[in-house]
Amino acid sequence: MIIFTVHAKDKISEELEKLGVTKRVVIEILRKPDELLYDTSADRFIALGWNHNVAVIYEKADNNLVVITVIYSSELKHIVDKRKKVGRWI
Repeated sequence: MIIFTVHAKDKISEELEKLGVTKRVVIEILRKPDELLYDTSADRFIALGWNHNVAVIYEKADNNLVVITVIYSSELKHIVDKRKKVGRWI
């Protein structure tokens, strides 16, 4: 089951829906990510959807995926490369 935190729900409805990033898009990215990374600093996972410029930050709890936040950026590749370079995202 995919669970959205209040923060993630608010961010999608208040900021991201107008950019075409809906809960459905986030769920699609979680189910079929273009790339899957691990955040060594926060002990969380990152599912990337390059076509949408979206990074979905989530945790695994029991048999659930808990969406913590969603990052949208036209500079997503730069952000990902920078965090990979310093070893934060692997």
